Amino acid sequence: ETKKQRKRVREKLASEDGQQTYRKRKIEVEPVFGQIKYNREFSRLTHRGLSKNITNWGLICVAHNLLKWETTKQKQQERIR
Repeated sequence: ETKKQRKRVREKLASEDGQQTYRKRKIEVEPVFGQIKYNREFSRLTHRGLSKNITNWGLICVAHNLLKWETTKQKQQERIR
């Protein structure tokens, strides 16, 4: 079963649509994980259980987005001055 799934994924990524999706993912999604991991010094989830880790990850993402929003807001205010 696993071999069949891997083959389907390879075929999907090899298609034109799959390549476009993967290119888009590299631009939109992957940098966020890098920023959270290295800039925020986050390396692993520490709670037991899926629901607790989902909550923890959600809070990490909210904090990341708030910090990005604040930085953007400050840059906009500097341009106005």
